[in-house]
Amino acid sequence: MFKKIALTVVILIIVVLASAYFYRNLLVEKAVESGSAYALGVETNLGSARLALGGGSLALNNLTIANPDGFAEKDFLSLRRGVFDVDAGSVLDKEIVVDSFVIEGVTLNLEQIDRKGNFQVLLDHIKQLNMSSSGDSRKFRFGLIALRDVNVTGSLNLMGKNYEKSFTLDDFSLRNVGGDNGATISQVTATVVKTLITKALASGNGLLPDGFGNNLSDLKDQGVDKIKTEAADKLKDLGKSLTGGKK
Repeated sequence: MFKKIALTVVILIIVVLASAYFYRNLLVEKAVESGSAYALGVETNLGSARLALGGGSLALNNLTIANPDGFAEKDFLSLRRGVFDVDAGSVLDKEIVVDSFVIEGVTLNLEQIDRKGNFQVLLDHIKQLNMSSSGDSRKFRFGLIALRDVNVTGSLNLMGKNYEKSFTLDDFSLRNVGGDNGATISQVTATVVKTLITKALASGNGLLPDGFGNNLSDLKDQGVDKIKTEAADKLKDLGKSLTGGKK
């Protein structure tokens, strides 16, 4: 009889601990999704959040940030995995201190249709945002946020013609995010995305399609020049084929 009672108690303890573990994971997942969606104004989905059973680390897997309406790609940004060191008992605290947050496998899709860029839509939303209304009172202080394996695709659609280039962004880090007062998930998301966009546009000079980020009048002129150049190249190729490659 005693053994049965003891076994029942053990099972109940396991069930309670497992429920608490999955509940914490779910809370983290929902907090990341809602905070990021608030910061950027687009749908955000997190595949899973996994807090290590022994504490010490939290993994975020397969995060996707949707593209604003009117753009071709489904996602503006996706990341394969993010891991940060945290005390398991502090996950639900008002202030969470994180030594390092390493983000790996980022795909960033920058699109511009004539003069409208998806990145500018998100930056405008962040600029107009009232972070104090995000609804999340928990604050984070990150000693280091490191981004690794960042791949950027820039797509310029000009007068119906599409120009696309891709490149890899050098690894980079942000330090002391949140400062002494801490930052909400929305504020951290806004900081990371703004930095990603800024670095991608700066590093993409010469790597992104020519004219990316220019105003509409410049783009139209450039589009005409591109069409003329392409037509001239085709005529040259045709001439070479007719003369057997001789001048």
